[in-house]
Amino acid sequence: MTDERKQELTQLLEEAMENLEIRCEWAKGISYLTVSDYRNHLLQCWDYSGPNFLNYTPHIVREATKLKLLDFIREELSEYIHEDMIQSACIFIKIGGHLPGYHLSYLLYQLIRITIARGVESAVLAFDRCTTETHDSFQYLAILEGIKLKSEIQVYEGIRLVPLPENKSQLPRYLLNPTLQRYADKFTGRTLLIIDCFIFPMFCKPVPNQDSSSQALQECLSRFRVEVGNSTFPNFDVEFFYNKFCQAMSLGCNSNVQISRHWPFLAEDKLFNLESVGVSRIRSPSAPPFGMSTEVSKLQIDEAKHLYDILVNLNSGTLKKLQIPIDRWRKSKIDRDVVDKIIDLVIAFESLYLPKGNTDQLSFQFRLHASWHLGKNKKDRKNLMDEFKAIYSLRSKAVHNGEVPPTVKIRKGEKPMPTSEFIPRAQDLCRESIIKILEDGKFPVWNDLILG
Repeated sequence: MTDERKQELTQLLEEAMENLEIRCEWAKGISYLTVSDYRNHLLQCWDYSGPNFLNYTPHIVREATKLKLLDFIREELSEYIHEDMIQSACIFIKIGGHLPGYHLSYLLYQLIRITIARGVESAVLAFDRCTTETHDSFQYLAILEGIKLKSEIQVYEGIRLVPLPENKSQLPRYLLNPTLQRYADKFTGRTLLIIDCFIFPMFCKPVPNQDSSSQALQECLSRFRVEVGNSTFPNFDVEFFYNKFCQAMSLGCNSNVQISRHWPFLAEDKLFNLESVGVSRIRSPSAPPFGMSTEVSKLQIDEAKHLYDILVNLNSGTLKKLQIPIDRWRKSKIDRDVVDKIIDLVIAFESLYLPKGNTDQLSFQFRLHASWHLGKNKKDRKNLMDEFKAIYSLRSKAVHNGEVPPTVKIRKGEKPMPTSEFIPRAQDLCRESIIKILEDGKFPVWNDLILG
């Protein structure tokens, strides 16, 4: 905007502030708040610590001022407006809202709220930014299970892991909002994944006569794009990232890393936030059982980053074949029953080392392929053959008897090992197998490997 237009908007907002009513229309009448009380309530809500008085809305009493402000919005944002409707990026961030777009009165209402809470100058700056910038910021937040940190770690530019305090009262204020309060006990001591995003554009012109079908919603959402960091992740797909990031973190940190809760966060004082609720609803998967959290280092995070880069660039055939081994290995890390641990672990091994269609001498083929794949020399392969034989023996007992013995014999002349100590070794061998295939970028041709 020109300086003259900024001055014009300043005068209109000042005039609006002198002609405001904050009211709530109830079935039995109208309730009022003073502007000062409403400002305090807004600031409490926008600091994510107080209740959001959604039923109270500001009204510009002087109709002429309201109409002038609406005309001002029409002129400055004309390229985004169709029949007094404007589409906002908040529909993408919150996956909801008004598919045909928002009436300009929504934008005026948000502009007045910013004026009340932050002042006229801040509101003018916010509006000016919408006319000069094509993007604005928001965050994806997720609670990770399976790892613990001593201090904050930046994973990529714009993506960081933050250890949350054990005391609920010390949680970040946006995690203490009433919308999230019921989850507070599940946040303490966890690891928070924060993704700082830019959304392009803030506003766009609505599609005329858009229906409410899922196809129409997808067409609308496709008009917005997200970037993270300094274009580290252009056209960012958060669901894809969560999936591959958790797989890579699990393998890199040797722990089953999962997301228990995740949600997008859009600050309440963004002008393009035309929804009335400041914190989006939490989209949370049903919480699976989680194992113990493992304290991880920056070195392990770097290993996870390396594996993430491999996973997202792996050819689709190899990636598809690795899904069962990765998923079953991760599940074995959190299974509470030892029989389930063994069964899941051997399913992972069989997916890695037994080609489809092979039905003969499965136990022998399994330990032969695995020992040649991981072994470095003849002695190493012989020792691995013994370990993989013991693994398959435990699998047979688990499947056929529904239980496993307390000890397992690995080699002749050696004392039996407690099964509880052997299982972590078997899990490490499975993880090592998966990582080796990832590093190689493909599964071996078994006959070529064994025949040299």
